[in-house]
Amino acid sequence: MGKSAAELAMRDPAAAALYGIMGSDFGVDEVVLSVEPDMLVDGSDFGIEFSGDEYDGGFADVGVDFGVDFGADAGGGSPAAAAAAHGATPQGRAIIAQHVKKQQHRENRAMLLEPNKNSDLKVERYTFAVNTTITALGTAGALSGSNSPDVNFRPQRVTANVVSPGMVFITDGRVANVSFTVGGTIDAWQWNANAVGEHLDVPTLTPANKATFSGSYSGLVPSPLSGTGAYTFMLSFTGPASIVA
Repeated sequence: MGKSAAELAMRDPAAAALYGIMGSDFGVDEVVLSVEPDMLVDGSDFGIEFSGDEYDGGFADVGVDFGVDFGADAGGGSPAAAAAAHGATPQGRAIIAQHVKKQQHRENRAMLLEPNKNSDLKVERYTFAVNTTITALGTAGALSGSNSPDVNFRPQRVTANVVSPGMVFITDGRVANVSFTVGGTIDAWQWNANAVGEHLDVPTLTPANKATFSGSYSGLVPSPLSGTGAYTFMLSFTGPASIVA
């Protein structure tokens, strides 16, 4: 026949009281300390004042020794043994599971503020751009630009601020000495800010290397652009980057 929760708890009353399974009253009757006449001070009937400082082995010391020794014996000699005994009961397992669930949820929320928590490698998502200027809208011409990031950086998306298809064409895009356009001419409109699914896996850049591009402006002046003024063309890169270079 199985044992009841009360019977199991009484196998280790100290651990049961420690984890709240049962009360801390272990069934000990009130202890009355008798004092021998020769222990009285100056013939007083009030006995000795028990003080750990003034009386060697006084009541305060007895209480401390009792608590430590009793807990050690009941718990198998260590807090780990007491915890193991507690975890062996259904009530104990429920308490532990609830505690673990709360800790996991808290950790998930903390990761929103500190995604690099508990990691010796700190990585975030950054962006940087390679810029050049179309000196005169309406006049076709070659374009090129280069720039290096301030941190170690691995681009995973390229974005161009072109206004319409047919405005800017890219013939070569590189990071360090590796081209991420491996044939043909790319219409920069493919990389416009509204593009979907434009995911690249470009080699990692360091501050010692540059991202570069070369291409051409077609001379098209799409709405809402107008006139013959200058226009800054931006080729932006976004991806994981180290916090410190």
